[in-house]
Amino acid sequence: MKTYILIILLLATFQGFSQKKKKADPKDIKIDSLTKANGTLSVQLDSISKDRKLYYGLYTTIKEKVLLSDFDPAKLPQIIDSLKAGKDATISGLTTASTSLKDSLSLLSKENSELKAKLASQPVGGEDKTKLIGELKQLKELLDTKILTQAEYDAKKKLVMDKWQ
Repeated sequence: MKTYILIILLLATFQGFSQKKKKADPKDIKIDSLTKANGTLSVQLDSISKDRKLYYGLYTTIKEKVLLSDFDPAKLPQIIDSLKAGKDATISGLTTASTSLKDSLSLLSKENSELKAKLASQPVGGEDKTKLIGELKQLKELLDTKILTQAEYDAKKKLVMDKWQ
């Protein structure tokens, strides 16, 4: 019995070794190379599609927000230069306006400090001050929850402030 099994095993082994390798069909080789090329091109196309979306978004933003019209993307360097020149001219005009803004800021800070001093000098006690703050917070909450309109809030706030002065 062992000999029969051994003979069958040997015959099966020899059959496996005795098979000739089949020659590859040229059509199959061509199909494989085309499949690989197709895969590579698909990856490149996906990459280009992502870049296209990015550049199209940039083009659309410049068109709609900056230039307000269509433009040739090839002329973008000239457009950027003209925008930069216009910005530089605008900034030089703004430097003269900034001195007047500094004066306004100094006036506002002076007025703010005067109002703080006036508020600190008012004869409202600590307990009265907390009641006033509590009432004002309640009114603000009513305004925030849309129970009161802005006009009603202003009127009630004026009443509370008049009551505590």
